[in-house]
Amino acid sequence: MRGNMTKLNLIITMGVFILAVVFAMPLCALAIQPDAEYLVRQKQFGEKWAAEDKQVHDKLAALEKKFGKKPNIIFILADDIGYTELGSYGGGKVRGFSTPNLDKMAAEGMKFLSFYSEPACTLTRAALMAGRHPVRMGITGVLFPGTEGMGLADEEVTVAEILSDAGYHTGMFGKWHIGGEPEHYPTNQGFDEALWSEGNPPWWGFNRNVKRTDNAGYTNMGGLVWSPAPENFAYDTGGNMRGKKGEKPEMVAPFSMKLYNTMDTDTANDVIDFIERHASSDKPFFAYYAGKGNHFWGANPDFMNQPAATNNSAQMAEHDHNVGRLLRKLKELGIAENTLVVWMSDNGPMYAMHPHGGYSLLRGEKGETWEGAIRVPGIVWWPKTIEAGQDPIDLVQVTDMFTTASSIAGAKNEIPNDRVTDGVDQSALLLLGEGKSRRDYIFHYNKEKLEAVRKDQMKYRTEPVKPHHNFYNIYHDPSERFPDEVRYGLWSGPGFKKMIQDHMALIEKFPHRVLKAYQREFDYPFDPEK
Repeated sequence: MRGNMTKLNLIITMGVFILAVVFAMPLCALAIQPDAEYLVRQKQFGEKWAAEDKQVHDKLAALEKKFGKKPNIIFILADDIGYTELGSYGGGKVRGFSTPNLDKMAAEGMKFLSFYSEPACTLTRAALMAGRHPVRMGITGVLFPGTEGMGLADEEVTVAEILSDAGYHTGMFGKWHIGGEPEHYPTNQGFDEALWSEGNPPWWGFNRNVKRTDNAGYTNMGGLVWSPAPENFAYDTGGNMRGKKGEKPEMVAPFSMKLYNTMDTDTANDVIDFIERHASSDKPFFAYYAGKGNHFWGANPDFMNQPAATNNSAQMAEHDHNVGRLLRKLKELGIAENTLVVWMSDNGPMYAMHPHGGYSLLRGEKGETWEGAIRVPGIVWWPKTIEAGQDPIDLVQVTDMFTTASSIAGAKNEIPNDRVTDGVDQSALLLLGEGKSRRDYIFHYNKEKLEAVRKDQMKYRTEPVKPHHNFYNIYHDPSERFPDEVRYGLWSGPGFKKMIQDHMALIEKFPHRVLKAYQREFDYPFDPEK
């Protein structure tokens, strides 16, 4: 009896100790640390969200029971494709090309009408991988080859790391563009294997052993072909890298015009090979396919016969073709029903050499925070799980894909809480439909500067182009042509000021990472006499 009582006392003592430890922990240690505005919404809708989460959990549990593993996840990140480029978004034939596969994907899945990126390539790629606005990570600009000191820091936790730890095969293929030092490599950021380019290579690739007469028939080969530097001008270059986790990667293809022209198709081949190798595995897979771009340089000769006769039209046709190949492969392998595919663009168009780049009917271009720069097409596809034919107007931001993928993989609790995570879990929107978004706000940063804030249908610009041109109603005016401080600002202004105040207070508590970019030494000096 005394022995039993001793055991009982020990159990009680241990239980009290455990409870004391739990209650001594800060609240943020029990959950993701979101931005301040999310906490406001959580107070308003917490009970409703909990009921929705139960429905989502039950759906995912039934799917896992059917297939015996968590869902596969594929991210497809296109480059510089504007909001109104796809046929399903009012473009397509109107723009002199067709996008039948992406349009079919939208018809068979969910087409977001209010999907938002960051303003430029590097920024969106970092946000997608880590679920945080790039400024928080110390990433404040587009990275070019030769840049060191800035990139996706080792201390950041990526979606690939979370999914890898959750038992996923992970692979990255295409344009990485978030750092060229070893710590930044995708194989050191959670990917088991990768084939990647440091950035988008055409400018510097064109300038090595390329003549204006090369690749005859292209409508526009790129700026440096037409304005080449001296033969031995010192500039940094690079190529495609291939590697595996824990191994030193190797350069498998130096940049060239020929490589660039077929890069999207070559990358799609690698993605499909990765899928085929892991389709029947006991473990799910995560594939990140980052297309080379919708730029004004280069195009695959097989897709140049578009009515628009531009590089942009050829690239759009090629990318659409490759997305179609990938989706058909999932169906062919019998795994489409257990695979979430997210397709999105990294930012709006770049008009430097119009008409050979992308386009948007919305105001603005890449590098800005007007709607045309950051409001982009986005589609999710998951047969029999995501109801077909949906086009929600709910706000979604690229950081949300990080948190949503982690949640669907059952690993949301692995997201660190010692920093602000901007991405919110949009599983309920995907699985339950329109009106279920967990956000009605977005903070639009341009590099390190907060330029605009969105709340529901209103958008506030922190520095107007003209006096009193701060406030826009995006439902009334998607192209931001009619600012109205009197009509909108008098009632929405105080709310925006409160949002920004709380947002900044949280930055004081969780300061931004500080990184400093610099250019590394060239491999050889410039000798103009040569």
